[in-house]
Amino acid sequence: MSIIVNLDGAAGRPLQPEPDWPFFDTDFAVTARTLAQVQALTSDAAAQLWTRHVSARPDEMHPMQLRAGHRLRTTVSGPDWLAEFHAVSSENLAQDGCVARFLSSHFHAAGAAAVFFMASRARAYALTPAALAACWPCLLAISDEGPLLYQPATGKFVYFSPQGALAGGEDGRAPAP
Repeated sequence: MSIIVNLDGAAGRPLQPEPDWPFFDTDFAVTARTLAQVQALTSDAAAQLWTRHVSARPDEMHPMQLRAGHRLRTTVSGPDWLAEFHAVSSENLAQDGCVARFLSSHFHAAGAAAVFFMASRARAYALTPAALAACWPCLLAISDEGPLLYQPATGKFVYFSPQGALAGGEDGRAPAP
């Protein structure tokens, strides 16, 4: 069953060991049950998602390229993800830490509504909030250069700064249907 909704065409692809390697790395200890709640988007679907929910401007292809005054403005601060990232292991699970608690509390309102990890206009993943709590280190192993989490159902988002700051807020527009 797909967790990707409201995107045209073949939006998802199965996770693959090469491009999605962190999800298969034993250090991150992601269970098969959790992996079933994660889908990689095709590059076309990622571009459609980005254009619809982040920016249609051709010069804004990455979260770090969003212009000053962009409508996605942070209003809440979270824990230092970088320090916690380095401590995650098969014995120290990601879902037990402060980052997972922050993400779970920020995206809790919509239950199982998909949260999208957007590394850029061309690379994105869809996850349930429960999978996000367990997989956030995998996502940051794929891209730690200022990625964005966005939940269209609520309009909530979170930025991961390359220096470790974690901050979130709500989109200035109404949530998507």
